[in-house]
Amino acid sequence: MKGLRKYDTLLFFLFIAPWIIGFITFFLIPFGTSVFYAFTDARLPGAVTYQFVGLDNFVEMTNDSIFLKSLFNTLYFVVFGVPVVTIGMLLLALLLNMNIKGIALFRTFYYLPTLVPIVATVIIWRLVFNSEFGILNASLGSIGISKIDWLGGEHTIKPVIILLQVWISGSGVLIFLAALKNVPRHLYEAVEIDGAGKVRSFFSITLPMISPSILFVVIIQTMYNFQLFTESLLLSRGGPNYASYTFVYSIYKSTFTDLKFSMAMSQSIFLFILIAVVTWILMKISNRVVYYEGDK
Repeated sequence: MKGLRKYDTLLFFLFIAPWIIGFITFFLIPFGTSVFYAFTDARLPGAVTYQFVGLDNFVEMTNDSIFLKSLFNTLYFVVFGVPVVTIGMLLLALLLNMNIKGIALFRTFYYLPTLVPIVATVIIWRLVFNSEFGILNASLGSIGISKIDWLGGEHTIKPVIILLQVWISGSGVLIFLAALKNVPRHLYEAVEIDGAGKVRSFFSITLPMISPSILFVVIIQTMYNFQLFTESLLLSRGGPNYASYTFVYSIYKSTFTDLKFSMAMSQSIFLFILIAVVTWILMKISNRVVYYEGDK
């Protein structure tokens, strides 16, 4: 019997060995290396000559006005972008959950932008929001509204990026749609007997029942917005006047433009801690607001 257990244990570790090797190779070793270099003055990856500088990189980072601007922009996308995109996903899922003829075709059409690479989507977005020949300004001009510099305005570039996230939110909509399909119909029938309308049914039945999916989407969107980069780089290169200059954009510039590898590692560690803290806070809050059907 003991020999059989040892065999099962060995078999278990053999099966998970690829994951363990990948975890050590692609996470633990890079993470440990990043932490090590964060406390040095190394300018390039794998630098042979470097000195330990303690917390100097972190102090310099917090004294950099451009870095603080990137932190503010990133928090803006998290604080405002995550709720807007999540609510947009939920509203679209509610629309796609309607039992009407041809709804499957609409679901397919809405999910298609998710299959397009983000780089191609951003390029299309540039054509739509171009201030001179963009489709949007041409449409507004036809009804007498003057041109708006969507990508060149400090107050418009952030909403454009948030709107872009709604456009490519097909995966989140799919998650909400699956959650809505799993809400038991007898619950709606029960509240209808009590005289509840559609609005009350939504807040009393639908939201509590899909709250685990909402938590999942919020956490994923929070991580995504903390690591926002491609949209900022390709739409406006962090501008105008650093209005879309995000945290990861700052890490990118520190690494490949300023050749401050150790500074980039310090920023990466700071970002990792920030995401971990925010995720922990969300999980703590979820204990009070998220309903799990299996809970007593």
